[in-house]
This record gives sequence, structure tokens and C-alpha cells, in this order.
Amino acid sequence: KMFLGMYIAFLISWICFFIHADSMDSRFGLSVGSLFAVIGNKYIIDSALPESSSFTLVDTLHGLTLFCILAVASATVYSLRLVKKNKHAEADRFDKLMAVLVLVFYVALNIYFIIDATS
Repeated sequence: KMFLGMYIAFLISWICFFIHADSMDSRFGLSVGSLFAVIGNKYIIDSALPESSSFTLVDTLHGLTLFCILAVASATVYSLRLVKKNKHAEADRFDKLMAVLVLVFYVALNIYFIIDATS
């Protein structure tokens, strides 16, 4: 329940891979909006939880989410460079590959960190 906003923000950012590579304004807008949503979600969760000086599961998952959204934004920059060089097919292939890699990486590490925290 507490992480729902974070996961939705990641998925909104991840959807960028399915927007055509020449629609950069839309792709960057979604990524930047997702970054702000995750940061806002972290502050809301931190205010609801007791103070802790150690690195918690909340910190880990939010850090992972921010990193993955940054990966989406970086991939968008690379796709834009390909489009500017008239390599549209290569940009589409890159987007499809990155969509799979980022999602698998994100889900796998979420599962790992959650299992690790409960054991």
C-alpha cells in the first residue's frame, strides 16, 4: 500500500519505451514527472514511519526506482541520438530491448530486496 505510488510512477516512466522515439517531449515529460512523484512519495512515507538512522527497505526501493527512472531517461537520450542520425529502426530495437531489460532488472531487484528484508 505504501509503495503503490512508487510503482505506478515507475510504470509511467517505463511506458516511455512504447512512445515513438521522435516524441521526445512526451518521453522526457513522463520521466521527469515520475522522478518528482517518487521523491514526493518517499517524503510522504518517511513522515508516516518512525525516524531511523539506518538504510531501510523504503530507502532501498525508492533508490532503486529512482535509478531505473534515470536509466529510462538515459535510454531516451540515446534513442534521440539514433533518431537524429536517421536510425529509426535501430532506435525502435533499442527501446524494445531496454524496456525488457529495465523491467526485468527492476522486478528482480524488488523481489530480492523484499525477500532479503523479510528473512
